[in-house]
Amino acid sequence: MSRASVREALRSLELLGIVETRAGGGTFVRQVGPDDLAKPLHSLIARGHSVSDVIEFRGVVEPAIAGLAASRITAVQLAELRELLGAQERRVAANQSYAEEDTRFHEVIGDAAGNELLTTMLGVIWDVLRASREEWLQTNTRAHASLEAHRRIYDALEKHDAERARAAAHDHIRAVGEAILKLLGGK
Repeated sequence: MSRASVREALRSLELLGIVETRAGGGTFVRQVGPDDLAKPLHSLIARGHSVSDVIEFRGVVEPAIAGLAASRITAVQLAELRELLGAQERRVAANQSYAEEDTRFHEVIGDAAGNELLTTMLGVIWDVLRASREEWLQTNTRAHASLEAHRRIYDALEKHDAERARAAAHDHIRAVGEAILKLLGGK
């Protein structure tokens, strides 16, 4: 490998914040955490992939997160999910959007999974899909369907049933993804 290739690779890694160059000292690997990956990952996903690809990624990752969460979730996290479900129910009954509660519901599950890298990557996906998710929740029928899916996920988590949590999350993400693609196709 040529020196020019190595220099170019190091320059790319430095732009991503993975390494740092110290004058007269050389190049060193930085302590990199999941948040350090979020910015370049967001840029990559936002510009380089279709919404369909992003939804497919979510469909692969989110059920895995739910499965991990089922075995790791705490009583405090279950209580927060119960509160969020109650808030969602009240908003649906009042014909209001509950996009914030929806996002928080998924974040709590991500936190319960205990894998910061997975949840950081998923947070980027949520940011990319934020507008379409909010628009999807605008109709009462869709809001009821999403709320029912959240209840199924919660029930599985409460029973610490990883397989049911994965299946419920898979069904939910598939249904939401299909609806978002239809919604975007109709524009």
